[in-house]
Amino acid sequence: MVNQQFATAVHVLTALAFNRKQLMSSDILARSVNTNPVVIRRLLSLLAKAELVTTTRGKAGGVQLSKDPNQINLKDVYLAVSPLDPIAPRDKSPHKECAVSCSMHAIMTTVSTGTQKATLKYLESQKLSDLIKKIPKS
Repeated sequence: MVNQQFATAVHVLTALAFNRKQLMSSDILARSVNTNPVVIRRLLSLLAKAELVTTTRGKAGGVQLSKDPNQINLKDVYLAVSPLDPIAPRDKSPHKECAVSCSMHAIMTTVSTGTQKATLKYLESQKLSDLIKKIPKS
């Protein structure tokens, strides 16, 4: 099963950056993402913990970015919502009489580490401000 949290978080933050002049509710953000507001509120909790958004409670409340879109990169978002490595070695004990089985944990650890480093390096180069430039103005 594919984890959609990162993509949804990027969508939410891009919507907030695109509409910087106004507070947005979880209902409005949920309509934009086409999901349930509860999903958005859970995600906003993670983003607030990472200090990427600020929420204001109450009838006139909503959510907004905590920082300028130039200061938020996708690595920050990824780390806020994706605590597990997307590629991880199996945690099963190896079959002792099989050289492949005994080597795979170390091999996959190297693959996992390399993939994570490359992913984080790329995501760090992508700013929220770059994403909003790709959205046509109505």
